[in-house]
Amino acid sequence: MITDNIFRPLDSLVLISSLGFYFMYGFLINDFFDMSYDIAAGKKRTIQQLPKMKFIGIILGVVFISALHLLYLGNSLYIAIYIVSYVLATLYSAPPIKFKGRAFSGIIVNGLIEKMLPVLAVFTFFNHFEIDTLVFLIASFSIGIVDIVVHQIYDYESDSQSDVRTFAVNTGIDKTLNLFNNLINPLSGVIMIILLFLIILKVPYAGLIAALVFMIYAGAFLSIYKGKFNRGEKVFPLYMSCLFFLILNAFPPFLAFVLTLKSYPNLVFLIIAVSSQYYIVKSRFKAVKEKVMPHTEIFIDTELQDGT
Repeated sequence: MITDNIFRPLDSLVLISSLGFYFMYGFLINDFFDMSYDIAAGKKRTIQQLPKMKFIGIILGVVFISALHLLYLGNSLYIAIYIVSYVLATLYSAPPIKFKGRAFSGIIVNGLIEKMLPVLAVFTFFNHFEIDTLVFLIASFSIGIVDIVVHQIYDYESDSQSDVRTFAVNTGIDKTLNLFNNLINPLSGVIMIILLFLIILKVPYAGLIAALVFMIYAGAFLSIYKGKFNRGEKVFPLYMSCLFFLILNAFPPFLAFVLTLKSYPNLVFLIIAVSSQYYIVKSRFKAVKEKVMPHTEIFIDTELQDGT
């Protein structure tokens, strides 16, 4: 069992790349099996313009490259979790099981494949099984649940018309919004705050980043309250947007910077972390220019019941 990969930049880079191809596969397989639904709903995807066989060829190419990553890494537990994730990602979109259209089980499987299992795979790769592992797993799962429920709320009309029995469609939009506001968000928010304190406990200087983000969002709240900014997000509450931005966007580059200070070869991880936030930073500058405060990943113009 490899236990010192943090000091082996190449192995860690291959690990990051393997997860990148896993997520790529998940998006591709989802778009492949949802193509007819997306076209009917008027959702345009560049991939829709490709011939079907070429689309399948791209998917198979991603699978092959993923396999090469696993052969290089050679960590049996990591490989096992990776394969389970791959299978679930396929069954999430592919008939006859198609977990996506199975209401409650759909959001559970999505929470596993989008966040929790990849996080578990990383901890497994580094052979790190402590209390912080459990906290990260629970937090990542709750973040995944929040994400998928938000998307299902926005896709409610198109999913209803396509008879896709998602959790939101099966439960009803009003009940889903009620659950989202009064249970899912508060519970996930508490879990994310626990994760926040854990990160600060492990890396005290992370508290400075947290304080800075909280101050920025406090200023955003005042600007919205005074009418200087519009709240572009109709469903996602501002306090959750703050926690999401802090944990998913602000902390990764900072923690990569800490790694770089410990060992300069880790500079490559800082470059990757900063580069991964390019579109987020770009969207934030656009939001400031347009005086709109949206959720980091969701830009919707459709008017919905105000769930905030």
